[in-house]
Amino acid sequence: MDKRTVILVCAPHLFGESLENLLRGSEEICLVGPWELSADICARLTDVHPDVVVIVEDDSASEQIVSLTDQIIHRFPDLPVIRVGVNQNVMYIINTQALPARGSDLLKTIRELRWHRPDGFAEGP
Repeated sequence: MDKRTVILVCAPHLFGESLENLLRGSEEICLVGPWELSADICARLTDVHPDVVVIVEDDSASEQIVSLTDQIIHRFPDLPVIRVGVNQNVMYIINTQALPARGSDLLKTIRELRWHRPDGFAEGP
């Protein structure tokens, strides 16, 4: 079984510790971190070559987290980022993929998207 190298980025709080324990307890995961949110994370990613980055969203650092996510996507476009909210029961999976540029492929991709319509969004026209 191949292990996935996972970077955990989070503030030192109970939720971060819980995720760390969950990830360390899995035989399928090689956990690196947790790393605290800092300006040198992208440089450190170059040394580790992870399979995924998990970022625990903290309301006190939301702008930094958005900026970090943007930096990772631009520097490492094939590296998936999972953002997990402390105050929400959701996670966001951010991944860039190169897809064929034909119209039929675009329509197929749109049809196959799985999207949960949030409250407040009107159903079709």
